[in-house]
Amino acid sequence: MNKFTFLHFIKVVAAVFFVLVGSKDVNAKVTLREMASKQKGAVVWFEEFMPAKDGVGLYTLGVAPKGIKCPTVVKRNPYVPTNKVNVASWIKDLRKYTDRGYAVIYQHCRGTGSSEGEWVPYETEREDGLSLLDHVRKLPWYNGEIFLSGGSYSATVHWSYLNTNPGDIKGAALFVQDVNRYNICYRNGFFKIGLHGEWYVKGYKKKNSNLKRNKSASLYQFPLCDFPRRYWGEEVPTMYNKICNPKPDAPFWSSNELGSGACCRDALLKSTMPVLLKTGFYDIYTDGIFAMWRELPAERRANCALIVDAYDHGGSPPRNPKSRFMVFPNASRRNGGLDDLDWFDSIRNNTLAKNPVLGKTRYYAAWENKWHDEPALEDGPRKISLKLGEGKRTYKYDPKRSLPGFPGSGGICFGGMQVQPPPSFRDDVVSFIFDIEEEIDVRGRMEAELAVSSDCEDTCFYIRLSVDKGDGNWILLRDDITSIAYDSPYKIGERRLLRFRFADHAFRFSKGDRLRVDVSSANSQFAPHPNVAGAVFAVKSPRVANNTVYADDSRIIIYATP
Repeated sequence: MNKFTFLHFIKVVAAVFFVLVGSKDVNAKVTLREMASKQKGAVVWFEEFMPAKDGVGLYTLGVAPKGIKCPTVVKRNPYVPTNKVNVASWIKDLRKYTDRGYAVIYQHCRGTGSSEGEWVPYETEREDGLSLLDHVRKLPWYNGEIFLSGGSYSATVHWSYLNTNPGDIKGAALFVQDVNRYNICYRNGFFKIGLHGEWYVKGYKKKNSNLKRNKSASLYQFPLCDFPRRYWGEEVPTMYNKICNPKPDAPFWSSNELGSGACCRDALLKSTMPVLLKTGFYDIYTDGIFAMWRELPAERRANCALIVDAYDHGGSPPRNPKSRFMVFPNASRRNGGLDDLDWFDSIRNNTLAKNPVLGKTRYYAAWENKWHDEPALEDGPRKISLKLGEGKRTYKYDPKRSLPGFPGSGGICFGGMQVQPPPSFRDDVVSFIFDIEEEIDVRGRMEAELAVSSDCEDTCFYIRLSVDKGDGNWILLRDDITSIAYDSPYKIGERRLLRFRFADHAFRFSKGDRLRVDVSSANSQFAPHPNVAGAVFAVKSPRVANNTVYADDSRIIIYATP
């Protein structure tokens, strides 16, 4: 008996058992938890290889409260071990769902865990996800209600098809993931090595032991566009296409080409079910998730919610006691209230209107140590401008030299409020420091204007803000990056004003704090700029640049409450 036949047999036996114990059609939705409780935790379950549209078998587990028709929570995940699944442990972990009257379907993404095929990140999630929804609709406990749950890539698997707006999807809780693939891969034309580079390398066809993997190949080598062939020895269109399209307005990002992510882009705009979003001020996708919220029309925002904690992708302080990381009271994601089941229950019980964050953004203001509920995190009405200083500072940027490594920058401030190196810790990093003379509650997107020049026709400028709260430790606030010729061609030697707009934030400066601004031309989490104009991803021979910052014409702009 092959595995398809055997596992299908298991499913049939489980379904028959489900029918024999009595499938009660519960019309009063609010009684589901009571019904599940009466079963004393008894469940029915199955495991099988669900055939995808192209016949590839996707390992799928299902568990439901015994004897009732009920809503189903759908989860798909690529981060699963390849060894045999411990079903008993899995059912125990999902007990919080079944005890509250929900069934759960948990599927290993294609080419991961126990599923067949090869994982090319993003590229088959739409079709595989739609196939799974069709599969759920045929299950004996299906009652016409599906809910979606997932975070990070496990949210993207749902974003990939949500613009089809299936009528039986009644709600979704999708955390720490942007719908804009450009934002995931780039910042102002700079490829995010730490995020889409190294992560992609680890995931691409990860179960294929015969695939060449040249560990000496690096994303810091030139030209960047040759990396896929240098590393795997084969064309990888889904990565190559991204590398060759560094501008957000390139037609590629709205096309159907491999890697564009266009199917996700309008997922929140074209769907109508209530969606709960969560992120942290130090997540990789913070800026993109706030952009998603801002572009929602009022009527769509009215049945959604956004919760923003003080931390990063995980939503809580690191467990490592040696980590030099700021910790705040009641600042984690769970302190913001509403997990996925709370959200689903409020949808089913028609209590969304009583939800204190419905239609709003709930965010945690650091050092004020307080949660706020507002329609959106807007720029504060008070504008404060701080000049960097006097004179000019010149430094040499060599893209072949090891790049500055700032703690907590896996993309844009990923990794939390980590302690930074001392000012001007390298000769290619220049620092400016000034005192804060009053209490300031910062709100929204701080800005920077840097007056700069270079002896190259194009080069890079990276800016980073940190604060000393009085103990001598510099704590990361925000960072950004751009090139001198990003918006228009640059003439060697001319002074140009570069504008930066940092990701949203909310925190308090106290009187006596010190604000530090670091300027360099590189960060180890972004692909190095070759100091050559044009298609930088194709440059084979980089140059050394002498770059200058004019402090008297440069400033930081802070938006604050009155």
